[in-house]
Amino acid sequence: MKAITLARVSSKEQEENNSIPSQLRRLNDYVERHSFEDVETHKLVESSTKATRKQFSEIIDRIKLSNETVALIVDTIDRLQRDFRESVLLDELRKKGKVELHFLRENLIINDKSNSADILRWDMGVMFAKSYVTQLSDNVKRGNEQKRINGEWCGKAPFGYVNTDFSEGGGRKWIAPDKATEHVVYDMYNRYASGAYSMNTLRRYIMSEYRIQLATSQIDRILKNTFYYGVMTVKGIEYRHKYEPLISKELFDKVQEVKNGFNKKKFKYAGLPYPYRGLIKCGACGCSITPEKSKGHTYYHCTQYHGKHNALYIREEDLTKQLMQAFANIQPTQEQYEQVMGLLKASHGDKMKYREQNLTSLQAELNKADKRTEKLYESYLDGDIDKDYYKKKNQELKSQKENVQNKIDSLDKASDDFYVTVENIMRISRDAPKLFESSKLEQKRELINLVLQNLELHNGQLRWEYKKPFDSMASCNKTSNWLGLVDSNFK
Repeated sequence: MKAITLARVSSKEQEENNSIPSQLRRLNDYVERHSFEDVETHKLVESSTKATRKQFSEIIDRIKLSNETVALIVDTIDRLQRDFRESVLLDELRKKGKVELHFLRENLIINDKSNSADILRWDMGVMFAKSYVTQLSDNVKRGNEQKRINGEWCGKAPFGYVNTDFSEGGGRKWIAPDKATEHVVYDMYNRYASGAYSMNTLRRYIMSEYRIQLATSQIDRILKNTFYYGVMTVKGIEYRHKYEPLISKELFDKVQEVKNGFNKKKFKYAGLPYPYRGLIKCGACGCSITPEKSKGHTYYHCTQYHGKHNALYIREEDLTKQLMQAFANIQPTQEQYEQVMGLLKASHGDKMKYREQNLTSLQAELNKADKRTEKLYESYLDGDIDKDYYKKKNQELKSQKENVQNKIDSLDKASDDFYVTVENIMRISRDAPKLFESSKLEQKRELINLVLQNLELHNGQLRWEYKKPFDSMASCNKTSNWLGLVDSNFK
């Protein structure tokens, strides 16, 4: 059989840390043991989480053009993919007999004859890889959230302020009023609060008086930014910051009154609390299935917006029963649950190796940034660069090092959170019917959106598709083949 061996790292730093040669040694040993012929070797340096993977796509194109089955051999699942979007493409090629996937660490081969248990193992491997990477990102976000709770701003300072390297506490990054523009902000607020200026006249005044070119949209953002009176607003959540305000809260409120007028009333949509509103389409015409109350019961029916077709009315209780069955279809027995959880624990060693690879790569990035900072300072002392350029580049390097340090700090937490996430997925599968039955309206909707997709109503019968990896769990239940997950080879 023709074969392609694929070794991949996410960055140049990982490539320099001998990761690819280590993968290639294991791949070459595997090829020799199984006597593959016509073997191509590919070394990829690209992130598997990017929307466009040029090198990966080129390999897929070669497989598509092949007249025989190609064995695509990788060290482990997360070296091939960390997202389900590639699964759709690879699964289509697998079913056509175009590709056979060989995952060395997992001791798993996926081809057109693979059973549902093997497919589930593949799906679970992708889910684990995706979940782990997502946890790293989430922990960086949590770090930024903690900074905001502590009153610290993450990012570039607003107009009227400047990012600095020193604070009153010493050594930490800080945001201070910009001596060149802080008075411009104060003047803008006072003039607009007078009611004598529109956005356009204020823009012209700023240009004439201060020689600062601002678009009306920029002025609008400045006049709505709560940062100037001491409050950071991020995604609708307010945090009181530690920095010096440029205006008072009273002046800010006065500007908002001028902007919005005194007589505007807030409008809030008050839809009735139906659990399945907006989640189901009509299987006949594609219109929404809408709820309505009648004689003490809630009925769901097609809106028939595109024309009447004698749509049936179905009680909410009947929909609930059918959805209960959907969740029962993914429910493992306690024995099956414990076996799969044992499988997760067995993969812990590989995840720790992945952590060490990331830690080495991130430390290399940190060391490289330190060396660049030293060279930059030497160039400044030698007079090769001016003070402004030095300050700008030095600030960029400091931000880069801070970001890398946040990732390093989050690695241990991500490893712990990864297993919590996976265990939660298994618990959801095991307890889904009970959870759905006992949950409140919003929790019911969240559970449906987590597990199911493409819900359609056909003559009173609800049809659905499972999201990954719950589709494989349903398939295993259908064939009673959960036990295949823990076969002797995998152990």
